[in-house]
Amino acid sequence: MECKFLQHGMAIGYDQAVKPCCNWLAEPSWTQHNHHKQIDISAWHQTPQVLLPKKLLEQNHWPAACGLCEKSEQQGRQDSMRHNGAQAYSHYQPDDITLEIRPGSVCNFACQTCWPEASSRVAQYHSQAGLIDIKKLESQAISNFNFLMDIKHRIRDVILLGGEPFYDPNCKEFLRWARHNLNANITMFTNGSSIDWDWVDLYPGSVTMVFSIDAINRPAEYIRFGTIWSEVEQNFRRALDHPRIRCRVNITASVYNYLYINDVIEFLLPAWPEVVSFGTPRLQHLLESVIPPQHRANIVDRLQTAQLSLARSNVEINQRHNAINALKSVIRNLHEQPWDQDQYRILQGFVTKMDQVKKINVSDFCPELGSMLAE
Repeated sequence: MECKFLQHGMAIGYDQAVKPCCNWLAEPSWTQHNHHKQIDISAWHQTPQVLLPKKLLEQNHWPAACGLCEKSEQQGRQDSMRHNGAQAYSHYQPDDITLEIRPGSVCNFACQTCWPEASSRVAQYHSQAGLIDIKKLESQAISNFNFLMDIKHRIRDVILLGGEPFYDPNCKEFLRWARHNLNANITMFTNGSSIDWDWVDLYPGSVTMVFSIDAINRPAEYIRFGTIWSEVEQNFRRALDHPRIRCRVNITASVYNYLYINDVIEFLLPAWPEVVSFGTPRLQHLLESVIPPQHRANIVDRLQTAQLSLARSNVEINQRHNAINALKSVIRNLHEQPWDQDQYRILQGFVTKMDQVKKINVSDFCPELGSMLAE
């Protein structure tokens, strides 16, 4: 096995540590030894911390830090980070780099499956609910990007994450820097609320937008709190039709939207984007095991309906198979995993606290989800 990210990847996280990719499960000591201010990023791929896991993969052993890809591929899915890299970067020259960068965490949404380091608004609500000490967050903004000047000619692709790229001030500063210094392909993850169409027209390289869509209509406005669905939908459709934008969608499959993934699939089918990927949250109380047994059959029926719609569609075959396999994985877990009542209670408490600080009620947006959580 090989992973293109171990040869070409450079992901700078919220702690400003450099990793091969954003899914890399780094030990705490990694941050201390790989902070971008303390290393020579132009020679970083030749250091032991990168060469050792590369060698393990070549010997068909999974490095501990690659656990997310290992789990995904064991489920038969072809959309792991490693598979995505193999497809996207097969044409790379030896010195080419993919830069994944998170300049800041300022966001106008507070998505239910997001985490405080990634969103200032999530951090605000978690702090108000007494879940975190906001002063201890390991989230550092990057406002000056001249440290990339020595490798800017090697950067072929950029993955930009926030915060929200067109809302966070440091992300916007990076976009200004990129406009004057890069000709790379930029892929940005966006909630779809705010897009600088002038920047899109002026940037010299290509632009890919990955819209995070976990539900549509009212459920979307709860799951990704801050959403005005009509505005997100309008921006998404404009991006689909824009000649300079390659449009993709990422769906985070969780307890919040198992009931609503079918609606997202039906929404996307008439004009399926270039890629639709499926993410999974890392917290146990957001996964299939928290679904009470009496609610599982309804969810399975809806996911099987989505599978059937995909099977009958003219969606490109690999995309179709990836989406069907992702749904199959959720269905299998709903059939096989016993109900974790302790994690269910944790979920109930979390939803209650979040609803209180946000001054909303889950049942007003997602009646079926509210009913399930009221058991």
